Amino acid sequence: MRSIRLLFALTLVISPVGLVAGCGTCGEDVEVQRVAPSPEGASPVEVVRAYFQALAAHDKETGQLMWDHRSPQYEAEFGGVASPFANWTSLTDVKIGQPEPETCGDVERCVRVKVNYTFEQCEFYTGDDGAYGERFFLDRIDGRWLINGHGQG
Repeated sequence: MRSIRLLFALTLVISPVGLVAGCGTCGEDVEVQRVAPSPEGASPVEVVRAYFQALAAHDKETGQLMWDHRSPQYEAEFGGVASPFANWTSLTDVKIGQPEPETCGDVERCVRVKVNYTFEQCEFYTGDDGAYGERFFLDRIDGRWLINGHGQG
């Protein structure tokens, strides 16, 4: 009988640790730290930098302020389990390049900014963890630079 009580006591002690093990910082369990959004009149580089600071802090509300809500990628970026705000556990080595002309041909209206970074995720929704590079596309809307999407293009 004593061994059954000991086994039951150990089960109670070990079970909560098992529930916390693994990712622990994904989805609803993630700890959010608030960061400042990019200031009014911020350059494209400052907008992308503020977005990555929000991403590293899991601050989805601030991250949304840097995006054009009409973007076709907006919902995937901020909603669902594959969102980097919910799924990424680590973001380091962020290097942001200088703005380059985008397809509209007018650097006063649209640019792309190359970003390299290293990330880890809880679930492999977006490929393997590790070093990654992509371009962020920004449009000037009502005098403010906003992210309109990102990808390899």
